Amino acid sequence: MDGPARGPRPAPTGPQAHPAAARAAPRLPDAAPADPRHGSATLTPHLLRHLVLVAAGRGCDLGPALERVGLCGSDLELVGRRISYRQASSVIREAIRELGDPGLGLAVGRRQRATSWGLVGFALLASPTLRDALELGLRHHGASGSMLDYRLRAVPGGTAVLAAPRFSDSVLRAFLLEEAFGSIVALARDALGPCFAPRAVSLRHSRPAYGARYEQWFACPVAFGAREDRLDFPDAWLDHPLPGADAYALAQTVRLLDAARARDRRDQDLVQEVEVAVARSLPRVPTLARQALARGMSERTLRRRLAAHGTTYQALVDSVRLVRAEELITTGDLPFPQVAARLGFGDTRALRRAVARWFGTSPSALRRSPAAPVTGGTPAGTPPCTTSR
Repeated sequence: MDGPARGPRPAPTGPQAHPAAARAAPRLPDAAPADPRHGSATLTPHLLRHLVLVAAGRGCDLGPALERVGLCGSDLELVGRRISYRQASSVIREAIRELGDPGLGLAVGRRQRATSWGLVGFALLASPTLRDALELGLRHHGASGSMLDYRLRAVPGGTAVLAAPRFSDSVLRAFLLEEAFGSIVALARDALGPCFAPRAVSLRHSRPAYGARYEQWFACPVAFGAREDRLDFPDAWLDHPLPGADAYALAQTVRLLDAARARDRRDQDLVQEVEVAVARSLPRVPTLARQALARGMSERTLRRRLAAHGTTYQALVDSVRLVRAEELITTGDLPFPQVAARLGFGDTRALRRAVARWFGTSPSALRRSPAAPVTGGTPAGTPPCTTSR
């Protein structure tokens, strides 16, 4: 789950990595569902890197927000570093609140360049056409730290990029779409020049107060309250040769990306297998030895594989319990002794200590705490999310 805060030795994750800071800070609203994958360290920190830079340019230091989720600024620069959706979403929420800008996603997307995406960005620039670059970018979007999932669809006269949230997180939907579509257009202009514009942008959320920023940046028709979130490209631009096209550089880079993706998929599959096993076994927690035996490997090998992915078995157990605790406490009125029992704690005192470590508050306060939406729009026809899950 959430990886170590820093250094080669795996450490406790999330708020528990900095208990004093967590106790001092108010709990951040988190609208994502209780899903063990929500804490998996699977994202590269590219988005947070640019968020921190945008905030710094406006005189806002996000260092304390990073610390509250077990990160520091230097973590975002480490090659191979992975963070979780939980860590990233918490920092984004705090940045929106601190800066008072619900349209922050557009600003973060606009400042990115092809080099911002590392090997993926280099491969995009070396692609023969914009169409080839789009297909490659979507195939390797995980390496660019995307918090959405994508697919391509042929439409009359062009191709559309469709985006979908990885989790049902209406609080961050607008931010993530703005950052995603904004950065795709920024990279296209980086390759083809400032005259590039998509054919149309469609978004499910209602038009926010800052809607004019969309038309200014995308320079094309923008439809709000649409049936799907999509970015349309005309064939004329899709088939336009890219000036940096280089077959040899592309082949070399794609080989590296494919190898990294296969390695990451193996590690992520293992981590998620272990997470699911823990979640299904609660209130009993399988030992590391039992988990290793079930996967035909030694304890040492399993420990090494988890460390290579930036986590430990205890961190996985804690994060699964954290997600389940949030679900049990905030979405019902189950008595706290029963919550403690379902999580595998011996008594309510152990539950109180864990909740204080994870959320910086007590179970009672966590159950009472409201979580207001902090972004510009919600999906059309969907009531605003006003409670934490």
